[in-house]
Amino acid sequence: MFTHIAWRLDAMIAAITDHRPPLTRPIEQALRAVPRHWFVPPVGESPERDGRSAPIDREADPPAWWDAVYAGRPIVAPDGCSCPAPSAVADLLELLGPVPGQRVLEVGTRTGWTAALLCRLVGQSGSVTSIEADPTVAERAAKNLAAAGALPHLVVGDGRAGWAERAPYDGVHATYAVRTVPYAWIAQTRPGGVVVAPYGDGHALRLVVGPDGTAGGRFSPLTTMTWTRRDTPPGAVLTEDVLAEPGDARRTWADWGEPERERFGVTITPDGQRVWLDSPERVIG
Repeated sequence: MFTHIAWRLDAMIAAITDHRPPLTRPIEQALRAVPRHWFVPPVGESPERDGRSAPIDREADPPAWWDAVYAGRPIVAPDGCSCPAPSAVADLLELLGPVPGQRVLEVGTRTGWTAALLCRLVGQSGSVTSIEADPTVAERAAKNLAAAGALPHLVVGDGRAGWAERAPYDGVHATYAVRTVPYAWIAQTRPGGVVVAPYGDGHALRLVVGPDGTAGGRFSPLTTMTWTRRDTPPGAVLTEDVLAEPGDARRTWADWGEPERERFGVTITPDGQRVWLDSPERVIG
């Protein structure tokens, strides 16, 4: 369908799967059907792996802009709103596992790209509600989504409170990193539903809601979300994020036997959040 950028889409998808299992067919099809360039600002910055940022400008240097759009990096608009890295988007969509007919809440509309992908994945029989705190960002996302032919229900508000008016949801998808998962996301998700969110510095968390109003799950072993501290093992980074004491946390992680990231998990109840290692009984934070 998009023959003029087919090779760029091929390269983007190949880069996503370079260090992880192949994408499921629905996710790959959605990434091909909803091209990223529809949602990238004409002017912005593309962070490099060394921490620096390269400016991009579609009018001044079109080839560099197109290269950045379909590279594996996030792109940040002048106002700070970012279009996340394709790998991060793919990871969270895989963890959420949306299927046609589902009702999904997205927290953080940003540029609208993930909302459009979710609309594609749940189909006309499903529905997507997307909430954005910044009115200016929300307005721009609405224009991007309309141009792309995607029709989520858009809300301007505090995403931490979710959006109870259209609950219950089959899934909640957060686009920004948290350290504490708001209980409202759990309360507004049906039993058996899934909540996914970036956590801390480059981790991905998947929670399943239980019939008792609690939720629990482990951190994903996927590593493509990690952007900073690449010289530190993901398990050590997660320990530092949980304990918030980098030096002591690194020693604690070593004392625990240097556990991999997927050995850590989280339980959410109306009373709060507990982070654990290996089992919910071994609470570490």
